[in-house]
Amino acid sequence: MIWAAVAAAVGAATLLPAVIRGRPVGTLGLIGGSLTMATALFLFVQAWRAAHRLGDGIERIRNAVLNLVADRDAALPDMEDRRLSPEVRAMLASLEIYQNQITRERRAPDSRLIAVLGSLTGGMLVITDQGQVSILNNAARDLLGARRARVGTSLYAALERKSLMKAVARAEKEGRPVEAILHRLDGVELQGQVSALPNGEGAILKFPPVELERHRPGVEFDLALHDVPPAPGALDLGTPLEELPSLIIDTETTGLDVNEDRIVSFGGVCAHGTRMFKSRMIDDLIDPGVSIPPPSTAIHGITDDMVAGARSFPEVYADFQRMAANRVIIGHNIPFDLTIIRQECARHDRPWEDLVFIDTMRLASLLNPTLRSFSLEALADLYQIDVHGRHTALGDAMVTAELFFRMVPRLQMQGFQTLRALLEFHCHQAVDVIAGQKQAGWITSQPAGLRQAEGRETAS
Repeated sequence: MIWAAVAAAVGAATLLPAVIRGRPVGTLGLIGGSLTMATALFLFVQAWRAAHRLGDGIERIRNAVLNLVADRDAALPDMEDRRLSPEVRAMLASLEIYQNQITRERRAPDSRLIAVLGSLTGGMLVITDQGQVSILNNAARDLLGARRARVGTSLYAALERKSLMKAVARAEKEGRPVEAILHRLDGVELQGQVSALPNGEGAILKFPPVELERHRPGVEFDLALHDVPPAPGALDLGTPLEELPSLIIDTETTGLDVNEDRIVSFGGVCAHGTRMFKSRMIDDLIDPGVSIPPPSTAIHGITDDMVAGARSFPEVYADFQRMAANRVIIGHNIPFDLTIIRQECARHDRPWEDLVFIDTMRLASLLNPTLRSFSLEALADLYQIDVHGRHTALGDAMVTAELFFRMVPRLQMQGFQTLRALLEFHCHQAVDVIAGQKQAGWITSQPAGLRQAEGRETAS
């Protein structure tokens, strides 16, 4: 920028004296002045581009820091991106060093646990009170099947529920490990030992080496699956966002007509503030009672055979009601999901009660107004969220949860610290998104009894 100014000054000094005196500019002066002014213009453009590049890089760093506030394992921007200036790459490298150091300190005990559990020659796994696998060594995975037994999934996808629950109940009653015959879903009987964890937090299953063809050291685990969210009290508009009790949900359906189409899958996960609790999830297929159109199957992959004999809507809705009590419902374009759930309630003669909700699509339209698309995929890319399990109800719910968590520090920076402030922002400012939702005939209003401090409804 300095050299651009110098070039402009030299060009002006060459041309202006003759212009001021009303004399013609000589050929050499005209050429020299024109060249210096052109050079100045070129340098100004280059300086502007460099400043824009640096500004874009700093914005990426800001977003990366905000993502780390919500998720310590959040991915950092690609430092190989040629659009990043050397200064920005250096700052990102420093941020990566910090993140790696924090990760090493947090996971230091994990390596010792992995070594101990991985050395066991018998199969060993731990489940939560809801049957999710939280620890699984390779011996147990080989025994139960790698496709069915994985950390974070339900063990009931591999073992028959009745025999396992009976063994856990007996272990709890007797206060000691018990021998049990467990049944794989393919009919194979397995000899195992079952121990109940304290306070009803789950169970430990061990299988003798005799059941295994070979030993492969290794273990996977996620003990956070045993953590449960604080019990929510009555919903308070003054609740800080970092303490907000929520249930993030998504549905897969037979189509987009909320009056005629049906739900075929329901997914949800509880959260407290910006922490997800995978121990409290809903992940169910639902028998819609009608055929699923091929175009819908092409999107979510759910077929008529998959839902044949699945749970009914009233059964899944009862679980949803229990988990939704005193929690804010969060979803991406959530008015669609709430409206089709309400219609299913009417169809099955179940009571419907309006719920406090937050729509991440509305928030995105306010936080990122220049985006061309507010689709979940586009926002996941913008907020650097690892997308997995898309177009499954639970997969979409978990991506939406991560999206909301990363929005929270950005909302707080703009002064929205509480549920009251967020609802005021969410329900009155996202006018374009709300207009489209109203036109579709979806739920757009908060519960009638909910009021802001100034006496206005938070409904749009």
